[in-house]
Parts: sequence; C-alpha cells; structure tokens
Amino acid sequence: MNSRIITPLTSVALIVTCAIVCGCVAPDKQCIAVNTTVPLERGWTQAAVAVLELFAQGEAGEATYDRFNGSVVSPEPLILPDSGGDPLYYRFFVRKNGETVYAVQVSANKLLGKTVTRIGDFGYIGRNESVDMTVNESISNGAESGVAYTPVPSYSNEYTQLMLDCWDVGDIYAQSVVRDAENAGIDLSTPLSDEDLEIIGAILWEHIRQREERIREVEENYRVNLT
Repeated sequence: MNSRIITPLTSVALIVTCAIVCGCVAPDKQCIAVNTTVPLERGWTQAAVAVLELFAQGEAGEATYDRFNGSVVSPEPLILPDSGGDPLYYRFFVRKNGETVYAVQVSANKLLGKTVTRIGDFGYIGRNESVDMTVNESISNGAESGVAYTPVPSYSNEYTQLMLDCWDVGDIYAQSVVRDAENAGIDLSTPLSDEDLEIIGAILWEHIRQREERIREVEENYRVNLT
C-alpha cells in the first residue's frame, strides 16, 4: 500500500522540479517584485561623495574649491516623483554658512541605471555652466522643482539587470568612500578640515580606480559600452 502512494508522489515531485528548472512553473520567490526604490540615506551618501569629487582631489580650480570648501550636503532632499507618484529623483542641497550654494540630483529608482544624474545650481542661485554639469544629460534651463516625470519604463529581464548592476557600481563606490572616511575618523556630514580633504582625496582616487574596474566588468558581462 505504501509503495502505491510513494511512487505517484515521487513522480509529481519530479515533474514540478523539472517545471521549475525549465521555467514552466516559477517558485514563489521569483514572483516577488524587486524593490528598486533607493533609500534616502543611500542617496545622501551618493550626493555627498559626488560633491567631494568636485573639489577634494586637488584638481579643482580655485573658484570651485572656494565654492565647496566648508560646505555640507543637507540630509533632507526635494523628492521628485514620476507621474505615478513614485520617487524618481532626490535633489539634495549643498549648503555653506546656512545658504544653498548648489544641488546634487541622484536617482531614487535603481532602474535609472546610475546614481548621480546632475550637479549644478538648477536655477536657484544663477547659472554657472563651468561647474553646472550633468551625467549623460543636457543642461536644462531654470529650476525644476515639483516636476512630474515619466515613470521608468518596463525593461526586458536582461536590460533590467544591466540597469541594476550599473546602479550598484555607483552605490558600492559611494558606500566604500564613506566607510573608509568613517574608519579614518572623518564625518562627511560636517565641514572638512584641510587635513580631512587630503585624506579624502587619497580615498577617492583608490575607489575611483575600483569603480572603473567594476564598470569594465559590467561592460564585458553584457557586451556593452557604458562610456
């Protein structure tokens, strides 16, 4: 009697297993949608490191150095939603002596494929295109606060993973810089001393090199050119 029960149950188990492997029946965990919203604290880290890149590596011009030296990135951003109401961009403000001097816009959705999308004045304090720059975007005129953007489109599975991997490269870079800064006793939420900037400059160079290596790995994996 037991053998009559075990045999058909074993056959059913094998069929289900084969169906899962072949993609005919997806296990429950494959049906769970990936949360692609970027946590605010991650966005702040990316914004803070982007500002450091502008002036802490010893190559910034005197005007850029003077603009950002002693500044901090506020932890409270303007959240720009898409037309569906979901966060699409975080705009963090760079403040110095209590005044907003610049802004950094980062992705609030990992499917945008990059972390920092634009650094500039955004029309708030007058344009300065020598420093107002974008990442793979054109400079647009005036402030853009409160604009509802088009939602991130649906991608194929491979393209979706490419976008997630690209975002991850930028995120790992920013998180690594902050981690090493903290290990060196440097708090990026406060104005940095000249000694702190020198240490940060060395940290940035090391992690920029690692970031470029990761980008090349993604390019080779997907056979794309991300530059």
